[in-house]
Amino acid sequence: MNVLELDDVRLGVPDRGGDRAILRGVSLSVAPGEAIGLVGESGSGKSMTLRTVLRTEPWGARVTGRVMLEGEDVRRLGAADLRRVRADALAMISQDPRAALNPLLRVSGFLVEGLCDARGGSRQPAVRRARDLLSQVGIADVDRCMDSYPHELSGGMLQRVVIAAAVASSPRLLLADEPTTALDVSTQSEVMAILDDQRREHGMAMVFVTHDLELASAVCDRIAVLYAGEIVEIATPEQLHSSPRHPYTRLLLDSRPSLTTKAPMLPVIPGRPIAAYEVEDRCAFSGRCPWAAPQCVDGEVPLLHAAGRAVRCHRSDELAGELAHPTATEATP
Repeated sequence: MNVLELDDVRLGVPDRGGDRAILRGVSLSVAPGEAIGLVGESGSGKSMTLRTVLRTEPWGARVTGRVMLEGEDVRRLGAADLRRVRADALAMISQDPRAALNPLLRVSGFLVEGLCDARGGSRQPAVRRARDLLSQVGIADVDRCMDSYPHELSGGMLQRVVIAAAVASSPRLLLADEPTTALDVSTQSEVMAILDDQRREHGMAMVFVTHDLELASAVCDRIAVLYAGEIVEIATPEQLHSSPRHPYTRLLLDSRPSLTTKAPMLPVIPGRPIAAYEVEDRCAFSGRCPWAAPQCVDGEVPLLHAAGRAVRCHRSDELAGELAHPTATEATP
C-alpha cells in the first residue's frame, strides 16, 4: 500500500467572482521509503499541494478529491484523528526553520515538549532521546545547542534542530518544503545529506519541494514537474535529464546555469508563468510553448501514464527526439 495517494486534488480559494483555482487535479502516489520531488516555477502549486495533505490550506479554501495517507482519507478526519496523524504519521520541514520554533523556548524545551506530546512518558527519557537526535543530525556541541534559544543559532543549526524534531516520532511520511532555501550553498549540501540519511535510516517516504532540479535529482527517486496547478510530467531523474517528454521540462532544464558551458546570456522560458485560475480550456503551457500546435489549444490535456512515467502533452511522442536533444530549444518547432 502506498504511504500517500493524491487523487484528482483540486483547491480553490474564495473570490468575488467565485472560487479561484490554485490546484487543478493533482494526482500522485508515494510508495513506502520513496522520495518524490515537486519542481516548477513559483506559483505552480508545489507548496499548496503539501498543505492539502497537512490540511493547512488557506481559510475558506475549497478542496475536492482524495488525500489518502496509509489508507485514511485525511480530508475526512475529525479533529482528534487529524492530531493523531500529524503527531504520528506525518512530519513537516519548512523553508524557514524559525517559523517552526517557539522563540521563547530553548531547543531542549522545544524538542522535549514535542517528544512528550508524541510519545508520552516522563521527561528524562525524552531528554536523552532529544540529545541523541541532535547528535544524529550532526550537531557537535549538543549541550550548547540544547541550552540555546532559536535566535542564538545559525540557520543551518536551526534546520538541523527542525530535522531532529521531524524524525523524532519516526513518521512514515516527511513533507519538506524547500528546506534549504534560506541557507548558503555549503550548508545546503550538509543539511540535505543529513536529511537524506535520516530518511533512509528511518525508512520514511518524502515529498520534497524545490526550485532546484539538480538538488531534486540528487535526493529523489522520482520527480513531478508542476505548472499552473497541475502535474505536467513525472519521471525518474535519469529520464527527466536524458529524455524529457514535456516542453516545459525541457525549457526548465535549459534555463539552468552550467559550470562547463559558457553562454553570453542564460536562456529563459518565454512569457510569464500563468496562475491556475487563468488557465482556459487548453494546454496550460501552450501560450509559452515554442512547439505549440493547433491541437494544444483545443481542450484540456490529460496526464497519460506509460512505461513508468507520465506526461501531459499532445505532442510528447512526436517531439521525443527533439526534446531530448541538448539544443532542442534552439530548433524551430
